[in-house]
Amino acid sequence: MLEKIPDFNKIGRQLIIDAQTIAEVEMINFIMGNFERQGFLDTSIQPWQERKNNTDSGRAILTQSGALRDSVKISSSSIQQVVASSDSKYAKINNEGGLVNIPVTAKMRKFFWFKYKQTGEGKYKGMALTKKTHFTFTIPKRQFMGPSEAFNNLIDAKFKKMILQRFKN
Repeated sequence: MLEKIPDFNKIGRQLIIDAQTIAEVEMINFIMGNFERQGFLDTSIQPWQERKNNTDSGRAILTQSGALRDSVKISSSSIQQVVASSDSKYAKINNEGGLVNIPVTAKMRKFFWFKYKQTGEGKYKGMALTKKTHFTFTIPKRQFMGPSEAFNNLIDAKFKKMILQRFKN
């Protein structure tokens, strides 16, 4: 008769291990989904602002090379929490938005002259001849990772389903 009683401690320990793995996989999938949706999904989708002077209309926002998307990894994982981060140098400014201030250097001016001679576009000549010492511009917030109610609901549903399946067996 004792042989038919399941080992609930063993089932519980395995559920915790499996829940951590599921959370890691689902978090990465959720963040990649935000790149596909071109917006952040929280209580509703928050679409990213379109690019100004969009010369490549067929390309998705934030995916010129795919380096930003590919830089997203699980940085820490425990049974209490799973954290994703990006080691890309421009991830934070894209995720949070903000002001960028770049000093104009002699090397930049040389590059602008090169681009002007290559393309003949007046904007490059203007940048090469500018009296400004800094270029300042605003990057709009295009959040792709962070706390999300939709993700929490998704993971809760997956955990409940997994727990019910384990205890039914």
